[in-house]
Amino acid sequence: MNDSLEAPATDAWKGDVVGRTLLVLARALSWFGGSVLVAMLGLSVVSVVGRKFFDSPVQGDFELVQLGCAVCVACFLPWCQIEKGHVIVDFFTMKLSPRASARLDAIGALLLALCAALLAWRLALGTVSVWTNQETTMILGAPIWLGYAPLVPAFALLAATGLYAAWIEWRR
Repeated sequence: MNDSLEAPATDAWKGDVVGRTLLVLARALSWFGGSVLVAMLGLSVVSVVGRKFFDSPVQGDFELVQLGCAVCVACFLPWCQIEKGHVIVDFFTMKLSPRASARLDAIGALLLALCAALLAWRLALGTVSVWTNQETTMILGAPIWLGYAPLVPAFALLAATGLYAAWIEWRR
């Protein structure tokens, strides 16, 4: 969380071309995730109204909302990393020096990057698997890989933003 005396977290990312590129990509991905969220909201409204007034809900709406929500959450994670929006429990580190705190933040960002890279790799393999096996949702028969595919670049970008955040914190 940013204190009022602290510069916005994104300012540290504007210093070089890598940071600016990650900012643009993360912002674009978060806008994509937001548009998916709005689409899921619209789908839910149409389904509820259809169910209540016309006895005709959207078939398989929960399948689409489930896939869409996974996509939108993954798309928000890189921007959350840039904005330092992840939950931080600083009860034990409040009395540390700023340098020690920055070192711990760097280690945390590095661990996040490693986990995100692992997830991106496994999601890529999972996407290929469900695509080759032609797995579909139960009601709609929609291809499941369509829900997996956007997760791969989202977690890859999260890994990149985690690495860059670790580098920023280590230099601080």
